[in-house]
Amino acid sequence: MICKRTFDHSGVLPDPARPASYADKFLWRKLFDHNPFFTTACDKLASKTYALSTCPELRTAEVLWSGGDATKIPAELFAGNVVVKANHGCRWNMMIRNGLVDRARLRRRTARWMRRRYGRKFGEWGYRDATRRILVEEMLIENGEPIRLEYKFHVSSGTTAYVYAARRDEQGNEQKCHFDRDGNYAPPPPGSGPQWVKIDLPASFPRMLEIAEKLTAPFDHMRCDFYDLNGVIFFSEFSVYPLSGKGIINTRLRDLCSDSWDLRQSWFLTAPQTGWRRLYAGALNRWLDTNALPGKSF
Repeated sequence: MICKRTFDHSGVLPDPARPASYADKFLWRKLFDHNPFFTTACDKLASKTYALSTCPELRTAEVLWSGGDATKIPAELFAGNVVVKANHGCRWNMMIRNGLVDRARLRRRTARWMRRRYGRKFGEWGYRDATRRILVEEMLIENGEPIRLEYKFHVSSGTTAYVYAARRDEQGNEQKCHFDRDGNYAPPPPGSGPQWVKIDLPASFPRMLEIAEKLTAPFDHMRCDFYDLNGVIFFSEFSVYPLSGKGIINTRLRDLCSDSWDLRQSWFLTAPQTGWRRLYAGALNRWLDTNALPGKSF
C-alpha cells in the first residue's frame, strides 16, 4: 500500500529496491531504513533534549506540562496563550489564545491522539516508538501575535540543499518561499499560485544554517525547523518524512536535495545487518557505488 500511494502521487512506478529519485529514497527509508535515532527525531520531547544538549545556545518553547490525560492539565495553564500538542505526532495541536478554550473539544481531540499511532498509514516508522503524551507549551508571541514565520532546513549528507520558509498572514493564509543554501531567493515555477511570495531572511540565517547542519549530522537526510524571535533562534522540530516524501513544487531544488542525499551514509547501509538484510545491503551498496555520477551522491 505504501508503494501504491507513492505511485498515485507521482504517477511513476516506484523502485524502492534501487532508489535513485527523491520519492524512491523516502519510500526506501520507510521500508528499510529503520534508524533507531529516528524515534528521537519524531518524539518532540526527546528531540528538544537532543537539540539543547547539542547546541546549548538554542532555545525551545517551554513545556509547561506533559502527561497522558488532558483532563489533568492544570486549569491555570489555560489562562493565557499556550499550544496543546501530541508528543508523538505531526500537526496534532490546538492553539489556545487569551484563555479561550473549549474543554470538551480539547478532551475529545487529545483522547483521539492518545489512541492513535501517527504515520501508520504512510509507513512513517519513526513515530512508532515515540512516547505517547500530551504537551502544553508556551506560545511564542511576536508583536502581540503567535509567531508566524518558520524556517525549514532540508539537509542532505550534512549540507543544506534548500530552505523553505512559511508564514501565516493576518487572515491565516499560508505564504511560502524557497531559498538556496546561500540564502538566495529561489523563484517558484510559473503558475505556482499567489501563496508563493518573496520573504526576507533574518540576520540570524547564517547561524541557523550552521546549527541545522550540526543538529542533523547523525542523519543522511533530515529537515530541521527554527523560529527567529527578536534575533533569538528557537528550535522547533525535526521531520524525518517531510510531506511524507511527496516532493516540492520547485523540482530543481527537489532534485538538488535528492542528488546530494547519499544513501551510503544511512543507518541501514552503515550499521551491521543480518539475514537477507545483510545480503541486500551489500548488493545495494555495490549498486550505489557503480551508479554514482559526478555531482550525485545517490
